[in-house]
Amino acid sequence: MTPATGPLTAAAPEAAGWVSALRQIVPTPEAYARFDLDREAALTVMRCPGEVLDLLVREGLRSRGDGDRARFEDSDIRNVAAASGSGGSFMELVQRYLFRFAASPPAEWVGPRTWAMRNLAACVESDDCGGAWEFAPLACAEFGGEARDERIAKGTGPEARGASVEGRPPAAGFAATVRTAGSVRRVRDPLVREAFHESLEEMRSGRMRYQDMPVAMRNDPAAARANGTANCISVSLHLREVFAAAGLRARTRKGYLMGLLGSDHSWAEVHEDGEWKIIDPVFALLGLRQGAGEEFVEFCLGSVPNRLVPCDCPADRETVRHTHGGTPAAARNVILVNPLKENA
Repeated sequence: MTPATGPLTAAAPEAAGWVSALRQIVPTPEAYARFDLDREAALTVMRCPGEVLDLLVREGLRSRGDGDRARFEDSDIRNVAAASGSGGSFMELVQRYLFRFAASPPAEWVGPRTWAMRNLAACVESDDCGGAWEFAPLACAEFGGEARDERIAKGTGPEARGASVEGRPPAAGFAATVRTAGSVRRVRDPLVREAFHESLEEMRSGRMRYQDMPVAMRNDPAAARANGTANCISVSLHLREVFAAAGLRARTRKGYLMGLLGSDHSWAEVHEDGEWKIIDPVFALLGLRQGAGEEFVEFCLGSVPNRLVPCDCPADRETVRHTHGGTPAAARNVILVNPLKENA
């Protein structure tokens, strides 16, 4: 994609920021591009007037089809939304609500917390899909937490009533009440520390642009790095390769990040001093963007945040897996969180 560089004809006061974001992002390579986001879903993610989306198309945003039949590249839409500076896009809100705790005193990073969570999912192929659904099992006990009342439901039952998944009705959902307990763990291995800081600096400097990527690309860290892009999945897979090549015991993990909103998240782990330590430069990066200091960066090098709910699931698998017509199919999901006052 080569966005136009001529004069802007702003369709709304905030349009200039959106066009600037379009010119900043690294477009999804054609080999990985997925034009499966319809106009309504794109506007749900962007949370902007339709005139802004129309302007972006004129300025070079890729799409297939016209008008209400237009389909947009999923990652491009999310990346433009995250970089827009509008303050109201779904991507910006998620990052703000999930990581503003990082600027709080350190005690807020590790104290016990209790959350009611729901992972609601929808099929990309059809709103009436009757295919099978599978959700990654929780593994809270591995980091001193616990889960109770776990349940899976299909359709828009009580767990999903009134909710939507980027404009689609939920087809299935997983719900649980989870208790998290953070802990401070410091990594001693110099190679691990160097790899963490190198990865963080790549993203802070822009040598690797932190942004959303299609599943096939983010699960291939070499392809992501060749594209100059990084996200939590590609970074954790890359770090695992670095650690394993050095003879260290390492793995990746996927789970949920809790806050006023929720999100899937992935990280790397190394085994040291008889325990698994979380290595998460993306967590550090997003904390810094919300006003955290270097103490939080050090915390992300080994410690367990009280906002993470681990699953028994590596980084290159989805927390939601789905079949449509008997074959694996893409799904979208949204994590809804209700922080509870009880800490027992």
